[in-house]
Amino acid sequence: MPQQTDTAIPTRLSSVNQSLVGKKLRLAGRNGVPNRLLSYDVTTGLILIAGEDKAILVDVSLCVDPWSSAWIREPWATIMTIGYVESSLGQLPIPIIPAYASAPSIDPKLVFRALLVVESADLDLDLWNSSIKERERLSAGLG
Repeated sequence: MPQQTDTAIPTRLSSVNQSLVGKKLRLAGRNGVPNRLLSYDVTTGLILIAGEDKAILVDVSLCVDPWSSAWIREPWATIMTIGYVESSLGQLPIPIIPAYASAPSIDPKLVFRALLVVESADLDLDLWNSSIKERERLSAGLG
């Protein structure tokens, strides 16, 4: 019998924290920071995906090649990614955010190791976040 892979749990960026280390998640957000700056660091393979008031460092080194989609080159592209949350012993390098841009909350010791990244231009991030928030509320027995 073939081995089943773990299900990637749809998760809001604002919910990602140390308690999710080791979990396989599905995240959605925008590539960059709210002022439309691209945040891909070629040296480290890290991007920032932002949503709500938080941004997550995502290691896309396993997902980038010369034929990568436009999401890697286009600032503020809506992307969905599947991978695992990992914790780093030291702080990871955070891309420079200009002083005129509002800085999102970033945990420099958390990284999301992406196994898959796809551009999701048609994804409504507000609907994504509200649906997951409602699912979280119902699973907590607050329904």
